[in-house]
Amino acid sequence: MKLTFLAGAASLLVLACTPATTPSRIPGIPQPNPPLVLPPFRMDTSLTPDRVPTFRETPLILWGPPPEGVAHAERVRMYDLQHQVTTVRFDWTRHAVVGTTTLTIAGLARAAPRSNLVIDAGDMTFKRVATGATSLKHDYDGKALTVHLAKPLRSGQKTSITIEYDGANRSKGAYFRPAKHVVWTQGETEDTRYWVPTYDFPNDKTTWEFYIWTAKGERALSNGRLAGSRTVGDSIEWHWVLDKPTSTYLMTAVVGNYSVLQDKPYRNVPIGYWTYPDSINAAWRGFAKTPQAVEVFSRKTGVAYPWAKYDQIVIPEFQYGGMENVTATSQNDVAILHPAWSEPQANSVGLMAHELGHQWYGDLLTTRDWADVWLNEGFATFMEQIFREEDLGVDEGAYDRLGAQEQTIEADRRTRRPIVWNRWVNDPIEVFFSGHIYPKGATVLQMLRHQLGDALFWKAMNHYTTKNAYGTVVTNDLRKAFEETTGRDYRAFFDQWVYGAGFPVFQVSSLYDRAAGRLVISAKEIQPRDSLTGYFDVDVDVEARTDSGIVRFVVPVRNGTGEAGANLKAPPRSIRWDKGNWILDLTDFPRSTAMLQYQLVNDDDVLGRIEAVDLLAQRPTDQTALNALILATRNDRFWAVRSRAVDAIGIWGSDSTKGAIAPMRSVTMALLAATRDPDARVREEAARALGKLTLSGTVARDVAVRLHEVVRRDSNLIVRGAALASDIRLEKNAALPLAKQLMATDVWQSVIRAPAINALKAVGTPEALELAQQYSPPAQ
Repeated sequence: MKLTFLAGAASLLVLACTPATTPSRIPGIPQPNPPLVLPPFRMDTSLTPDRVPTFRETPLILWGPPPEGVAHAERVRMYDLQHQVTTVRFDWTRHAVVGTTTLTIAGLARAAPRSNLVIDAGDMTFKRVATGATSLKHDYDGKALTVHLAKPLRSGQKTSITIEYDGANRSKGAYFRPAKHVVWTQGETEDTRYWVPTYDFPNDKTTWEFYIWTAKGERALSNGRLAGSRTVGDSIEWHWVLDKPTSTYLMTAVVGNYSVLQDKPYRNVPIGYWTYPDSINAAWRGFAKTPQAVEVFSRKTGVAYPWAKYDQIVIPEFQYGGMENVTATSQNDVAILHPAWSEPQANSVGLMAHELGHQWYGDLLTTRDWADVWLNEGFATFMEQIFREEDLGVDEGAYDRLGAQEQTIEADRRTRRPIVWNRWVNDPIEVFFSGHIYPKGATVLQMLRHQLGDALFWKAMNHYTTKNAYGTVVTNDLRKAFEETTGRDYRAFFDQWVYGAGFPVFQVSSLYDRAAGRLVISAKEIQPRDSLTGYFDVDVDVEARTDSGIVRFVVPVRNGTGEAGANLKAPPRSIRWDKGNWILDLTDFPRSTAMLQYQLVNDDDVLGRIEAVDLLAQRPTDQTALNALILATRNDRFWAVRSRAVDAIGIWGSDSTKGAIAPMRSVTMALLAATRDPDARVREEAARALGKLTLSGTVARDVAVRLHEVVRRDSNLIVRGAALASDIRLEKNAALPLAKQLMATDVWQSVIRAPAINALKAVGTPEALELAQQYSPPAQ
């Protein structure tokens, strides 16, 4: 499941499981590059290109308080739900679910006989509760139906219970969306009970069937294979059968007027896309890479796609980005159905890959308890990263990893907690969105991958997957699978990274002995330590680039310190700590501007070049740093390096960096050039940065002319929206005629209106505020 934020234009749509904080990347909708966060900078006007700065003031991070909540133990199973057959229809007049369900239940092995069974059912009424023709006594408290059996259910014995139920005015479980006349259901975490009585916790797995009644002209999608359909009077009955077991929060039903598109199958497994009749081209665009991703995940895990078919369906007004209902993923329609001109900012591939990854990790293997839900969400985020790397190359994959690390660091600033966490206030969904489950879970898997190498890592993943297929898992199952595969002891690793909290914060220094030709790297951990966060034992890759070649070695950090060295044939031109950025950490490694400049130009690792940009951006009094950043805005081969360099010089050219040396004309010319970059994400960042400059005279006129060109001609309307907002900030009331013209027609996700409204409010003149009010959405 992925979380969604809808915020009009270029701020956007985050995709994960529920509303709150930000998980990994925002794969669905236009989104600006992450803002460049400058660490506290102590101005040093004596800094020269070859001078090495001192360590930054400590602490480099203060841990946030743990999330609120009380501990919740795993629910104790009292029986085994083995199969469930449900007939259901959705009543629009009462926003009701009306159905009959029969549960086949067995007594647990070695369990005492049970005289009553508790079935989860939320806010329902019951016409009949029976076994066969025999009615059963029952009690109901609005949340759980307690059925009193005619005779005790013993270990291994089976019984069936049929329940006729009605649930009106649904606000959970089933959602009626009149704009599209679509009904959809949502079970995770424990809301399936609001549309069908069942056992509603992930530590049991069962098979099921749905008979879903619809009006003629409508279709119904559910889990498994379509066993048949038939006309009954004015209705159609759709029969769906899931014949392999999974957890009931993955039950789904969607009813509406849909067109069904069939893509090429994977090994005879049908792949289908359900979309609105007027959105067929957009659906093909949004779902296009699904067959490729199925092949990649099957190949990487060594486990072929494990279900009878794979459908994806767009649904309106969904509170999340997507939901991995087994074989039938629900996707937020806004996240998938984007226009062609909105790419690459709007891109549904990440969402598609995340939810597909769940078909293995979440559906085939399912967390036994919500405390271990990273085994679902962290794994799906990891699989999303893997597909990005396979699809777009190692640079894109590395940038995705960096984003997850940055989000985890910010999550710990807000609220630090271990990945495995069983505390919440009202609902287990709270566990999902502190910022740890998705990005940190994926980052831990990436660290394991780097430690082991791809071949051994995927061998361990295959062992974990096949050993626990169609079952439930906790974190120790993963640890044991990796130990059994590799012969290594992973208890310390899991204690530090999964059951513990935080991450290492390093102070790193280098010493080069020119006479001996030897480089020594020393490191110590300085993170605040307590019962949740201790020292982290890590082996850190170091790379030194010289005029005589590249030298690589490893610094083993144990009990908070580490040191190692290597002989060099020439002085180091650049030095990387944690080459590849595989370790989740914060590092203060002072290096000269000249060394960072060399790294920015010559590092073959995109994350090394991004590190150089970020560190040079902290030196606003250094002309050499500025020149290096300006060159990177047009010369680097990877769009994100150019974009972050654009952001950095834009900040220097604004009033926000006091004392910066940035010559305004050189910054302005670089930003103007960047508005012609081949990548729309860089053009968007450049257009936005121009609006932050304090300009006057001919430079201001030149910028306004270029912004007008971008507003009228750029092929990407998201870029146009950013340019219009900057023009409003620059020209103020003089920009209003152009703004009125462009804002008159609304476009997808308000990518022009929304940034313009924000800019008009920032300008604050009566005329600007009047125009902003005219086009502002009504208050909710």
